[in-house]
Amino acid sequence: MLFVVTGCPHNDYTVRLRPQGDQIERTLVFYRAESGDIATNKLAAITALYPAGSLTRTGTHYTVRSEFGGQLPADVGGAGTYTQGSNTLGSAGLYFERFRGTDDLAGLTEKRFQAADRLTDLLLGWTWQELWRDPDYPKLRRFLDADFRRDLKNLGTYCWEGQLAGSFDTNGTSEFILRFGQYLLERGYFSIGELPGLYRDLNAGNDAALQHRIQRLAARRLGVPDRQPIPASLAFLADDKSFGRYLATTDLYRAKLVKWRHDVKLDPKTRQPDPEEVAQDLFGELLDYNLFGGSDHLTVQLSLPAPPDRSNGVWDSTNRQVVWQTDIEERTTAAHLPYACYANWTSADETFQIAHFGKVALTGDALNQYCLWRASLDAGQGGEWDAFLAGLQPGAGLLKQIDAFRFPGETNTPPPGLSNCPRELFKAALK
Repeated sequence: MLFVVTGCPHNDYTVRLRPQGDQIERTLVFYRAESGDIATNKLAAITALYPAGSLTRTGTHYTVRSEFGGQLPADVGGAGTYTQGSNTLGSAGLYFERFRGTDDLAGLTEKRFQAADRLTDLLLGWTWQELWRDPDYPKLRRFLDADFRRDLKNLGTYCWEGQLAGSFDTNGTSEFILRFGQYLLERGYFSIGELPGLYRDLNAGNDAALQHRIQRLAARRLGVPDRQPIPASLAFLADDKSFGRYLATTDLYRAKLVKWRHDVKLDPKTRQPDPEEVAQDLFGELLDYNLFGGSDHLTVQLSLPAPPDRSNGVWDSTNRQVVWQTDIEERTTAAHLPYACYANWTSADETFQIAHFGKVALTGDALNQYCLWRASLDAGQGGEWDAFLAGLQPGAGLLKQIDAFRFPGETNTPPPGLSNCPRELFKAALK
């Protein structure tokens, strides 16, 4: 609660973008919120991407500014592109940038599944150590090794998908919580009648009641009916220290101790790891959950004369900007998908289009498609096409002229030739 109320130190970044033809002006304002100053290595990494002498400082706020074309600098962390093409009918621009995170979905999935497998193996080792004499233990072992192992992997997947959905839909995260709750209900982890009591125990932090529920679940997997008492052999599940004692004997904890013995030589104040951190670390990898790990804040502002045709940002009509705001993970974490910003916009040359077509024929997606097609032509083809457009006049024969145009070597037989794209766009716009 203290963390939520007071916040924690983090870096705040504001990226301001203003297209200038085939270049885009980029201004980055950044500072350390709550306390301290930007780390020297981070400051040096940012300034290295901008012209010498472009860094200024006002109080705690740093500012760098420059113009870029094509590839954008990875100043905040990530990668981005900007492109804008112009022709006689207008222009089209595209901005896309991802911030931090990783696009390696397969790697993220493998990491979560490996964590689930290791957690399951730890539970198998712990329960075997305590229950190997129980003749019904093989039933529990089969459940843990197959169903529970799969369910842990699904928990990690549901959590990841819920986090992703929550970044696009305010109710997305809660929906996936309910989805997984239904998943557990169908697989017998609890009954609908137990839900109020389970909610009460979780809300009150009633560890004894929660441990009793876990004992009852384990008893069911051993084949013990609910009407019978919980076997005495399951008392270890209510012992707060039992799992930690087992973890202290594992190779994973011994590896932590080896690292600690190395680190303590460099810093005598380094704390010896607790055995339970082994499971905590794996659970964190499973859920990609790092609440107290620290995150930075990002705001991106793209100035445009009019709302974009397509974007995942919010249009601010007062300041005429597309705006994105989000928290982003630390540069070194890379446990989630990157935060992505994109915008695609067009601007029609109304004077030229009205003069030669009698109206503004191509706008929005149609103009964007046309600009992409026009940019694909070589110098000779582009000159020939532009000369053809310049000779057009509004009137009854306009569509016939456009429909008759062919580049040298084009035929009227399938497949469609090079000039087919603009012909279809103009036919749809001028009918």
